Amino acid sequence: MELRSDSRSSSFSSLLFVAFLLFLCGLVSRTDSAQQPFRREPGHPHWHHSAFLDVRESVRSDVRRMLHSRAEVPFQVPLEVNIVLVGLNGDGGYRYSVDPQKLEEFLRASFSTHRPSCQETGEPLDIEHRVVYNIFPSGQPELIALEKAVKEAMVPAGTALEADFGRHLPAYDVEAIKVESAFNQLYSYIFDIDVGSGSAATADKPIPSAIFVVNFDKVRMDPKNTEIDLDSLMFAKLPELSDADKEKQEADYIYRYRYNGGGASQVWLASGR
Repeated sequence: MELRSDSRSSSFSSLLFVAFLLFLCGLVSRTDSAQQPFRREPGHPHWHHSAFLDVRESVRSDVRRMLHSRAEVPFQVPLEVNIVLVGLNGDGGYRYSVDPQKLEEFLRASFSTHRPSCQETGEPLDIEHRVVYNIFPSGQPELIALEKAVKEAMVPAGTALEADFGRHLPAYDVEAIKVESAFNQLYSYIFDIDVGSGSAATADKPIPSAIFVVNFDKVRMDPKNTEIDLDSLMFAKLPELSDADKEKQEADYIYRYRYNGGGASQVWLASGR
């Protein structure tokens, strides 16, 4: 009897120990996953595709109406414009903050339609786009991850003339192809669409197009600043900027993008989009 009792007690203790280990492993796993950008946890809010799907269905109905009635000119075609704000939530350069709802209302009131013209003649075409805007602010972890990718891709490129004050400042080139994967991660995170394998996987599927408006903190990205640990800032509370700090936000250097060896630019079009 004592042997059976000891055996049961030992088995029960072993089960408790295993359960405790599993609990610790799960806790560590959740902690690790929570400290990574571009990671979607169960129940995490994400981009709602209703507007994208509504526009697609509207195109079908408009085409059917056009085929049965040719009196309506110009032909109304909905166009979805998705705008992703990066670093405009009080966490980027100068700690600027943009209200997504107010921006959407402003764009809808100011640029609600667009009628393209014929390139050869300049005459308006018989179609008119009804523009549907969606504004989405990215989070701080994703902002810092993009800043880190851009900083690591900076290559010294001599000096460049500052536009505002005419000073010659150290210049850095950023090969956009090297940071494109980071933006693809943000795109996949927002739209829940895997673009990591390239555009071939989604070539035959309608996918949302997006314009990324970025406002990076140049002080954090300064390639001369080797002491700052960007990884530690992803989930940390960012300090407020004093007036003196804001005067130093340009960090006395210039960086510009070059896509696949092309000319210097502040704007570039991603591959496959």
